[in-house]
Amino acid sequence: MTQIIDTYQNYEELAAHERIGIDFQILHKRNGERLLVLSPHAGGIESGVSELIHEIAGKHSMYLFEGLKVKGNHVLHITSTRFDEPICLSQVHTHDYTFALHGYGETEVRQTLVGGTDRMKAVETVRQLTLNGFQALLLSESDQFSGTHPDNINNRCRTGQSVQIEISQAQRRAFFDDFRRQYRQETQNDQFYRYTRVLKQVLSLYE
Repeated sequence: MTQIIDTYQNYEELAAHERIGIDFQILHKRNGERLLVLSPHAGGIESGVSELIHEIAGKHSMYLFEGLKVKGNHVLHITSTRFDEPICLSQVHTHDYTFALHGYGETEVRQTLVGGTDRMKAVETVRQLTLNGFQALLLSESDQFSGTHPDNINNRCRTGQSVQIEISQAQRRAFFDDFRRQYRQETQNDQFYRYTRVLKQVLSLYE
């Protein structure tokens, strides 16, 4: 995985140049205070993540920062350690735990990289994915992509306990018969539902 160089250093800078409702949107719902399922890089930024979160969030709280551009959504990417959109901060600060989904650019290997500060649930996520036929790897706490940095938006919740999963582009593409944005909702396939069933099992541990 390679580090993305951000166009904007924080949300204030992004909002001064990009149009809410046209270039990006924020979707959120609150269900209690226990668990927030989120992605700061949803919609067209890391494609396929939004659809996964809509499927798994269920009775839990949800937050999505979605890119809406026809192309070039990568400019909306703000690194998780600097992601400071106010609604997201408010949601994270008032929940006990977070479960975050991201995508990375690997186009050949179908794989999920699992990190976060809640090592017990991270291990269980890897175990469940592997048992169900998905390739998954537990990142060490020192890995730069493990999502364990205290400034990571995931870890600003009340307990500081998070799970962060990074899903390769190859794996995300495999969830849909047509990966184009306007068709993803209607072309979710068996792999999509098998994968989301696994994540729902993990999320049930928070109940």
